[in-house]
Amino acid sequence: MFIDYIYLSLIIIILFFIIFLIYLSYEYRNIECFNVPIINSLSGIKSNILDTNNLSLDFDSEYKNLNNEINNRNISRDNLKNIELYKKTQKNFLDSEKLKELNKTINTTDINNNYQFTDKLIKTIKSKYNAQYLSTFSNDMKKYGILANDKCLTVNGLCKDEFCLLECQNNLYTSDSQKFTTKRITNNKEAANEMNVNIDRISEKNIYPYNIFKSSVNDNCLTISNDGVTIERCNLNNIRQQWEISPDENLCVLE
Repeated sequence: MFIDYIYLSLIIIILFFIIFLIYLSYEYRNIECFNVPIINSLSGIKSNILDTNNLSLDFDSEYKNLNNEINNRNISRDNLKNIELYKKTQKNFLDSEKLKELNKTINTTDINNNYQFTDKLIKTIKSKYNAQYLSTFSNDMKKYGILANDKCLTVNGLCKDEFCLLECQNNLYTSDSQKFTTKRITNNKEAANEMNVNIDRISEKNIYPYNIFKSSVNDNCLTISNDGVTIERCNLNNIRQQWEISPDENLCVLE
């Protein structure tokens, strides 16, 4: 009887054990089912992380592109400024060249005066230095006498000095001491040839045209200053030796 009770107890224990195993098996299946959303959630998080990384990469790329575009715009703007500055510089240079050309050709005398080239005998000359007038006389288109204080400018001759003012010689007695030859100078090349120097020795500040008057005695040039007239070595860069000419009489007295 007792043994039967033991067998029965063992059978009951085995049955409970089997039921327990069945229960565990059922719970395991529930755990697997429960874990599926967790795995899916982790996959979603991973996907979001990848999307965030991709977004960060896209942002970096957009930033670099924007920065490059800004730099390119700045470079383009600077290039445009440099081009405009270059154009202005070129324009100023061309304007300067035009002014130089005008400076060479413009006659500084009044528009309505007659101090220009003439194919007639010269009666009056005017200094380009101080606009002082001197009268001339001649029967020859190439040689002239220079009047000052009603006398003639004389080189050597009866002068004690290199030049002086003497009574004008009459037609019965004339010498080269009171005669001056004239030549018209219209550009730097002619000035250089007259002085027998290279053209680069001629000043760019000269204003053409003008006449020079050279003594028939020593080839020195008629020169004027605020103190009066003199005869000096020819230097065509010296505005005091540059004269405008007119066929009109303009008798004057040089003090």
